[in-house]
Amino acid sequence: MTGVVWRVWTGAKSLVAGLGVTGRHLVRRPVTLLYPHQRPDASRWNGPIDLKTFAATLTHDCIACNACVRVCPSDCIAVDGRRPEGSKKMRATKFLIDFSTCSLCGLCIDVCPTDTLEYSTRYDEATYTRPDTVNDLLGPFGEDPYLSGKLQ
Repeated sequence: MTGVVWRVWTGAKSLVAGLGVTGRHLVRRPVTLLYPHQRPDASRWNGPIDLKTFAATLTHDCIACNACVRVCPSDCIAVDGRRPEGSKKMRATKFLIDFSTCSLCGLCIDVCPTDTLEYSTRYDEATYTRPDTVNDLLGPFGEDPYLSGKLQ
């Protein structure tokens, strides 16, 4: 009979210890988020590579030097450019990054002479097909004012 009492006693102690852990966490603030309705703070997140928007011109400053293309170990960057009339600097006309092969090493950010590349804070980049992983970084900028002659 003492064996049964001992097992009941140790089971009760174990139950109280488990409920103590649950009780302590019951009064703490929650650490989970209801994802579609609440977004996590991504200010320190190093997400996909993006082109910086400069406040003075409201556009990027990519000069299509191809330094990022040469340094990329994954060979996932494609940049084309042309020189606007009356300008000394080239301007990018195409800037594609294939994030299915990009390792986000940041070498392209380090080597950029105009500091126009940066990590974005986007974190929900999941896709269903591989062609969706190729991002056109010039897309959000629309027509380049330097190439259209609006800025010199």
